[in-house]
Amino acid sequence: MKHLFIALFFFSLVRVSAQPTWADNVAPILYANCTKCHNPNGIAPFPLITYNDASTMSYYIGNAVGIGKMPPWPPDTTYQRYAHERILSASEKQTILDWVAAGAPSGNLANAPTPPVYTGAAEMLTPDVTLAMPTYTVASATDLYRCFVVPSGVPQNEYITEIEVVPGNRNIVHHVLIYQDLQNTCITLDNNDPGPGYTSFGGPGSNTANLIFGWVPGQGVYSLPPNMGIKLEANTNVIAQIHYPAGALGQTDSTKVLFKFSSGVVREVGLVAALNHFTNMTDGPLYIPADSIKTFHEQEASQLDATIISVAPHMHLLGKQIRSWAITPTNDTIPFIHVPNWNFMWQGSYTLRQLVHVPFGSQLYAEATFDNTAANTYNPNSPPQPVAAGESTTDEMMLVYFAYTQYQLGDENIITDSSAFTLLPELQNTIVQTAQLYDPYPSPANDRVSVSYFVPAKGKLKMELIDITGKIIAVPLDNETEAGFGSLPVALSDLPAGTYILRLVHNNTVRSKKIVVQR
Repeated sequence: MKHLFIALFFFSLVRVSAQPTWADNVAPILYANCTKCHNPNGIAPFPLITYNDASTMSYYIGNAVGIGKMPPWPPDTTYQRYAHERILSASEKQTILDWVAAGAPSGNLANAPTPPVYTGAAEMLTPDVTLAMPTYTVASATDLYRCFVVPSGVPQNEYITEIEVVPGNRNIVHHVLIYQDLQNTCITLDNNDPGPGYTSFGGPGSNTANLIFGWVPGQGVYSLPPNMGIKLEANTNVIAQIHYPAGALGQTDSTKVLFKFSSGVVREVGLVAALNHFTNMTDGPLYIPADSIKTFHEQEASQLDATIISVAPHMHLLGKQIRSWAITPTNDTIPFIHVPNWNFMWQGSYTLRQLVHVPFGSQLYAEATFDNTAANTYNPNSPPQPVAAGESTTDEMMLVYFAYTQYQLGDENIITDSSAFTLLPELQNTIVQTAQLYDPYPSPANDRVSVSYFVPAKGKLKMELIDITGKIIAVPLDNETEAGFGSLPVALSDLPAGTYILRLVHNNTVRSKKIVVQR
């Protein structure tokens, strides 16, 4: 009996010691996934910076994490993967739930990581252009979509490679859409509306305005893949449509938009609603009778050999789910996005972790379901009323936007998020602490190959192409590079058939891969 008591006592100590604490287990998870919104200057209703912050709200944290409500990430990650996903692993979720169940113990607060600091200041240190929207005091107690127009002041065409939106008041800026327009329609709308800016829900109210970017809370600097950029027209007007949610009445904001331009030649990136209820709905029109649930479909043939960078679906309050995909001419299926539980308040644009090639002639598809019954808690009408397509929040839309560029060989190897290395079979189970060089594609090759690589730190990076005698016959790359993943096209058209070696040299690391050239 004595031995049994000792064993049980020891087991209880092990169980107690295994309980997660704020300092050792929970703070790192919340700092990495939650505090960009849950900070004193953020859009979330309460901060989670300190132990007192989190312990006070532990019940709500456990509930939101347990049902998958937080962190908010609408896309289905079993369908497609995206850069910088706000998702918790199963073990992270369980750690939080165990911590809540144990009474939210603090642990030794001296062991907690240094809390992140959110000043609200811009992260982009050297923007080429900073556009400040006029100071505006919210004059509505309900959801407000306010557009502000600022001339770009840029005298020639430029290509945007980085964008940052800096809300003046992060407590009330729910999302921001950035447009450009060479016409003065939006300026006229602004002049005809009292106070700074003008109210417009669906878009900025101009048929010639083009959407170039969308911002949501928690997002920092948006960077396009290397050598790609969004064209900013010379002397264009930049329009920021800002959503101020209910409860912002009387608060003041002045949001800024920052651009960094390319210093060299880039590939132009376009943004288009290739799937939409205006031109390619196959079972329209978009009309949802009262007390009904309806599913609609859209289809469009790709007129371009395209590389897809990001995707952004859009519906209003009756939306329940939306899915988009493509079927290639060889009958392969390309998944773009699936949002199984649509929430108008949590929509966004999602950059693919690994860029996708959509060949010319592929068929693009979308399917969306709308719920116009009393069971839909977001239904704006009680009792339900018939709803058709339109610009108002009480109307509906079915759009899928794509950011794209003209395809080049190897684009499908471009990785936009360093956490995506587990997506590639050749990268799985690799501890990426030193420079890595991955298998060239295609193999064997003809005119050129695309080579992906990873470097763990900033430094000199050289790529050398070597023949079987050891002679260096080309140096495709030789310059300083930042840490992260990259992709490089290597020209082979001048080489005879045979076997070659591509060698990567980064700091003190050397990596090599074989290239077979066929003719």
